[in-house]
Amino acid sequence: MRTLIFTFICLAFACKENPQDPNSSTYNERLDEESAWNNGTSDQKEPFFQTSRNKTHELRDARTGMVVQSTEYPSNWKVISKPIYTIDQKIPDFLMQIDGPNHLKTFNTPTKFHVSYQSPQLTQMMSQYGMASMIRPMVGNQQLFREDVEPRMQKNGYTFVRQRSMPDDEAYVKQKMQENGFGQGYLEYTATEWKNQNGQKALARIVKIALQQPLMNNEMMTMWLYTTDYVFVDEGQFEATLDQLHKSTVGTQENPQWKQYMTQLNQQRAMENQRKMQIAAQQHQQRMNDRWAAFNAHQENMRAISAAQDANHASFMNRNFGAGSDTGQRQFLNMINEQETVYNPLTGNNYQVNAGSTEYWMDSDGNYIQNNDLFYTPNGDINLNNREWVKVGNTN
Repeated sequence: MRTLIFTFICLAFACKENPQDPNSSTYNERLDEESAWNNGTSDQKEPFFQTSRNKTHELRDARTGMVVQSTEYPSNWKVISKPIYTIDQKIPDFLMQIDGPNHLKTFNTPTKFHVSYQSPQLTQMMSQYGMASMIRPMVGNQQLFREDVEPRMQKNGYTFVRQRSMPDDEAYVKQKMQENGFGQGYLEYTATEWKNQNGQKALARIVKIALQQPLMNNEMMTMWLYTTDYVFVDEGQFEATLDQLHKSTVGTQENPQWKQYMTQLNQQRAMENQRKMQIAAQQHQQRMNDRWAAFNAHQENMRAISAAQDANHASFMNRNFGAGSDTGQRQFLNMINEQETVYNPLTGNNYQVNAGSTEYWMDSDGNYIQNNDLFYTPNGDINLNNREWVKVGNTN
């Protein structure tokens, strides 16, 4: 349980690029070894707690060599730990195993990390970006017990006794979450008791923590992670073992240098994320500039083509009908089509409009308004105030 608290604090806002599958750790293979569950190596009864002298076990980061935290245990307990980096390549998760007298064995499993998104579209997009193995809607601890714990316990000869309340341990987890700024996080703490026919009892416990984070466009992401830990010991020492484990856990000392290292690491990652966002914004702006440049070049080409066509038409009319024939033909066609030709100073081009109005107003896109009210101007019309209108005249 203690390693979950540490892992959550370290990883809650850290980068998680290309995570590997936590279930792939060979450390977890010992869960299937019969000797690790049922039978001790000796029937010799020795003092269970040598309280006169304890020994300190340190959790050490393999990347930096720094001590992360240290805990005192009874000196006749054999404690081993192993840092793994399946979730974050710079922040360790620790696997621990303790062996002791009276068939004591306790160990945890690798922390499992998942994310879920409210939007199905965002879920599909993130799945395509390599996060499919991490995406899972959050489920209750009872379902996790059915998936992870029950098959293993039953396979190794243990039967369920009851669900156990552990208020002191749960309060400790909540306290650590509060101290580290995650008081608003969701906690689900579930412990169960088991026993076998060899006079041993077991505790199987799942501790799950979740946080919601806002994303862009009002999207929400839920991060949730959990670990499962086990305690096996002779039934007569079961309660004393749980008490000692709790005492060791609450006495854990965190290394201030490691906390400073984590602060610096998170600051560096925040700066790197900011730099990446700035680069992305600059690239987006450059793409928009390129698109506008291409659009403007297209418009210039179209104007050049239009001017060439007008010149070619004028040359054709002069060659075939003589000077002034263009105007005469236009007037003749206007009479047939009941149209008029107007000149728009905003564009420098002539346009055909329906005949019969006193005046015409036109914008730069060639849209026009027919008007017979000499006191009306569309530039004062609140429904048309997003355009510039100019009165156009007849070219005849």
